[in-house]
Amino acid sequence: MKDGNSSERVTLKQFENKMPGKYMNPCEKESKQSLKCLSDNDYKHEMCKQFFDQYRDCKKLWLEERKKANFK
Repeated sequence: MKDGNSSERVTLKQFENKMPGKYMNPCEKESKQSLKCLSDNDYKHEMCKQFFDQYRDCKKLWLEERKKANFK
């Protein structure tokens, strides 16, 4: 199973089978990229919009996948 340092995306099956209390961020890659961008650009949010958008899109897609899986 995925550890906290990997940039590989968590699958829905891995997420659903995780141990209780274990935190898994399916958008960890996008999160790290946006934080790195902020750090590299003196925390000027306007410089990192594309990374924020990618993170938002990832979260939206992930929520849609979870909803579909729960309705089956």
